[in-house]
Order: sequence, then structure tokens, then C-alpha cells
Amino acid sequence: MTLPRKIFRILVFLCLTLTSSPVSKAKSGSANIKPPLLPEIVITAFQNPATASPDGYSPVVIPLKRAGRLFLMEARIDNQVGNFIFDTGSSKLVLNKTYFRKFIVMDEEEAGGVTGSTGGIGRTTVKSLEIADLHFSNLSADVTSLGHIEDRRGIKILGLVGLSLLKDMEIVVDLNHNELHLFRLDKKGNRLGSSTQKKVDLTHKVTEYNNILIVKATIGGKQLDFCLDSGAESNVLSSYSSKSVLGTVTILKRSDMVGVASGQTDVLYGMMNDFNLGERRFPTMRTIITSLHQMSKSYGMVIDGMLGYDFFSQGVIYLNLVRNEMGICFSKLNDIPK
Repeated sequence: MTLPRKIFRILVFLCLTLTSSPVSKAKSGSANIKPPLLPEIVITAFQNPATASPDGYSPVVIPLKRAGRLFLMEARIDNQVGNFIFDTGSSKLVLNKTYFRKFIVMDEEEAGGVTGSTGGIGRTTVKSLEIADLHFSNLSADVTSLGHIEDRRGIKILGLVGLSLLKDMEIVVDLNHNELHLFRLDKKGNRLGSSTQKKVDLTHKVTEYNNILIVKATIGGKQLDFCLDSGAESNVLSSYSSKSVLGTVTILKRSDMVGVASGQTDVLYGMMNDFNLGERRFPTMRTIITSLHQMSKSYGMVIDGMLGYDFFSQGVIYLNLVRNEMGICFSKLNDIPK
């Protein structure tokens, strides 16, 4: 049976923090669930006369806070203000059950990780979400426990902000300067207003598949599909990769991945020495080697790896999903993100 991808992905990056990633098992009665309200968004910064460009549009700048190798943004959800993980690998909004238990209106699915069951996942509708000058209403959200991330990082986390909330804009991810820049686009993917994009060092195609971003890269002469995931604390390479691919990785150590449930699985830590996008070869990046079988099963396609913190920290990443393009300004060549 193919597992529902969006539930599986909610905590998938936890395998990169030495915890587990859940897959969901629907309980009976879910067929009667009413569909969530359609989200509405008001982007006041684009029409703010105090900050707008002469054309009437200006970018939204969101400060990012660092928690280890995770990046957080501050947001207000209804009456609570707190930290949310910025996670391009998640398709929607996810709330921490610790702080939103009373919000749950449906709890029909059980989450199971690679090391066992991790408990239930509920559903709810959020009346209001504010991130800087972005204002959302009537958002569908999943509700699950994120306490193990909080315990590991020692910081209060209200939830995850997924890609679907931002994908109609150009997303500029600058982890080295701890900032996120959002630009409104026209139908052709051009920025509205007078703001022009900085010349990038590399342009590469990105494919959106079921609300995840897929980047084709080459390792050891083999073309592989990587999920672009800003919520992952490390790059990941599938242990099922060919010998020519795995042979390019320098293994540093072996460890057990302990999940939030009972059980454990084996992972390898190493250095990725032959990662290429198009004709561009990247500097050596850290990676984890582990099984991605369950993730591939839930996505409905084979995932050869994940590009997380070590990839995003290479420079400024530009994501334009209208054009299905990713641009990169490498840090050693560029110091200013815009």
C-alpha cells in the first residue's frame, strides 16, 4: 500500500537529527471528513506605501533564527507568537500538538516512524497566521508532537511552515545572512516592481512533484533525484545507491539512528565528494547515508537523496516555481543576496 506522502513528510527531517520520520496509517471513518477551507492570503508589504517601490511592490524580508542546523522564523498564529521551522520539504503548515492540542478537530491517522509508532496526527483549520508582512487565513494544518525536536535543540517550536504557503512567490534563501526574501511574481515568473534579480552563478531546473521540489544532480556519473529540503539538518544519500555513487563518499563513522519510538536503524556519516549540478561541481559536503525506501514509497517516486543544510549554506538560493528554476550565488563569489 502506498502511504500518504504529506503525513509521512511531516517529521521526515527528524531522521537527520537522529530521530525517526513517520508514515501514516489511516483509521476508519476518514472517508467522511469534510474538505478544509481554501486558504486566503493578504500580502500587505507588497502594497505598503511606506516601503513599496515606485511600481507599488516591495519584497518581504523575514529574519531567520538559527537553532543548531535548523532555521526558524517567528510567526503569530491566532494569539500565539513563536518559532516555526522553515521547511521546503513539507507541503503545508504543521502545528506542535503540545501547544495546539485543543485546536484538533480531527484525529484519524496514526504516524509510524522507521523505528516504530510515534502517535496520532490530527487536523485543524487555522483562522489566522502572520509571518512578517504576510497574512494568511483559513489554513488547513496537521497537528502532531514536535517535542523531540524541542528537547534536542532546547528551544520552543510551534510548528513547521511548508512550501505551499510561499510557492507563488520567488523565494530567496540566504542562510549565511539569516534572511528569507520573498518577491511577488507575474504569470511569466518575473518580479513585479522595479526590483531586479542579481546575476547568479548557476541556474538549474527544479521540478515540483506532489508539492515537493526535485533537483536532478549527478554523482559518480549517475543522475539522481534529490528532494530540496531546507528543514533537513544534513544532506542525505540513499543507501540503495549504486557502488559508483557510494564510492565517491568518504565514510567518517557509523552510528545508530534512534527514533522517538522503540527501535533503531543503522546510518553512515560521510563527505560527499562528487556532487554536480549541470557542469558545476560542488565543494565537499557532509551527508548521511541511510535507507530512503519508506520516503520513496510515500512520495510515489524513487528519491535518491535529500539536499538540506549543507546544500543551502553553499550560498544564496533562488527558487522560482513559476519558471521551475533554481539559481545559486555561491558564497565565495557573492556577499550580497539581492
